[in-house]
Amino acid sequence: MKIGLIGGHKIPSLIKNEESIVVETKYGNVSVESSSIGEHKIFFINRHGKESNIPPHKINYLANIDALAASHVSCILSIGTVGSMKKSIKPGDFVIPHDFIDFTKSRIYTFFDGKRVHIDMTDPYCPSLRETMIDTAKKTATVPIHERGVYLATEGPRLETATEIRYFSQFADIVGMTGVPETVLAREMGICYASICVVCNMATGIQKRLTADEISNLYKKQEPILADFLRNIIKSLHNERTCKCKNILSKAIL
Repeated sequence: MKIGLIGGHKIPSLIKNEESIVVETKYGNVSVESSSIGEHKIFFINRHGKESNIPPHKINYLANIDALAASHVSCILSIGTVGSMKKSIKPGDFVIPHDFIDFTKSRIYTFFDGKRVHIDMTDPYCPSLRETMIDTAKKTATVPIHERGVYLATEGPRLETATEIRYFSQFADIVGMTGVPETVLAREMGICYASICVVCNMATGIQKRLTADEISNLYKKQEPILADFLRNIIKSLHNERTCKCKNILSKAIL
């Protein structure tokens, strides 16, 4: 089985003996690291580019998803770092979101600018993948993992104000900058997509100060745990799933 991974940081505890390749798409070239875990072929993309220096609002989301589609992956596991807007979700915890709210502003959200395509987002994250993640968490998790959560996507690159967080927290649980439009584009391509969010901080206003170093340092601390969790998920995956992701586009075109 071919599996796509998208993250904002390298996962050296998971991606080993990798082969670096460049996938050409009509949206741009994408650097991909190919490796294996058991019988599965893994294709990892750093969404921030090979040098990890592309800010969230400048990421070429279309090229990244198209590159994984060209690699014929059956599913995509997305890894992101987030801030928590709920005191019950603490730094170091993992969240498997079930829904999102989009507050981004200037991104390209679709592959279909020349057609009337209205993709169904009733379940924006693949229910089958989420079920595998949750079952794996129950069996193997060594940190608290929240089985549901609403992801609030902001434009960035700045962090949010305290007033924005008070407003957002009425409707969402965690906040990040890269979850949208990844999940929308994967759905348009008919690729199963689900996300694991690593909580690296409490959002602005809930803690006194927030620095980029804090986010980076906590992720580095949790990376081996994340790698083990991902490895267990990947080993549990198989080609047969009960979701409708693969065929959903056929019901979306007017």
